[in-house]
Amino acid sequence: MNTAVMLPGYLLQITLGVFVILVAVQMAFNLQPPQGPAAPQNKELVLTGGVIGWASSIFGIGGGTLTVPYLSWRGQEMRVAVATSAACGLPIALMGSMTNVWVGWDHPELPAWSLGYVYLPAFAGIVISSTPFARLGARLAHTLPQTVLKKCFAVFLLLVGLRFLLSNL
Repeated sequence: MNTAVMLPGYLLQITLGVFVILVAVQMAFNLQPPQGPAAPQNKELVLTGGVIGWASSIFGIGGGTLTVPYLSWRGQEMRVAVATSAACGLPIALMGSMTNVWVGWDHPELPAWSLGYVYLPAFAGIVISSTPFARLGARLAHTLPQTVLKKCFAVFLLLVGLRFLLSNL
């Protein structure tokens, strides 16, 4: 059963909004417990990837929103975190999309142009805009200093979190 279907929408939005704002504050002020120099090992990555994929599917967000802060917290350079997150984006998006198509397949109250819980015009817009913006993101990740990139990502997360919270007023 898809967890997102079991929770009311406003509760999902508030939970995600608060969580993302906390992650933004953590990234902006570099608040983190001390970590060793070692990168996360395969077992940790598999478990964390599963949790991030699950959360991304529930909240309808890209996995990078959670993957970049996690990898940064685990001591990975910001450029590596962004690049790894970009590589993880496709499988996370595919699994989330397939799950939402399957769970919402025969739902009677969906708008036209829906395939389960996936709204096809929005899906097409995301697919079309992803390639040029991925190139722009890669260029920025290689030109901006790591601290600036981290602060920019924190501002982005803050705006996303505020949007989730303010949409419930």
